[in-house]
Amino acid sequence: MHELSIAQALVEQVQSIATRENAKITAITVSLGTLSGVDADALDQAFKIIVEDTSLMNSRLEISKIPARIVCHSCNRESSPEFPFFACLHCGSLNFEISAGRDMLLQSVELEM
Repeated sequence: MHELSIAQALVEQVQSIATRENAKITAITVSLGTLSGVDADALDQAFKIIVEDTSLMNSRLEISKIPARIVCHSCNRESSPEFPFFACLHCGSLNFEISAGRDMLLQSVELEM
């Protein structure tokens, strides 16, 4: 379960923000692409395990899911096909580039001063 190490890295990152700002973290928001390879439920559970008995224990993790987006090289249109069946939704071409949905990004940290 690599979500545990991802949650650990996330907690370390936001704890450094809390220390620098001399504040308490109340919420963390991450965006999670459907092609990122990270399971949202597993990440949420891992986060709860990692923050147990820490200053982040009462903070909440908010996960916004980002759908996969492709740009078709055949018709030059963008679409959001459902994984694992990737083809342009407009022309059916398999000649495309993934334009969104592969990343996991820390979007915001809510602080209480």
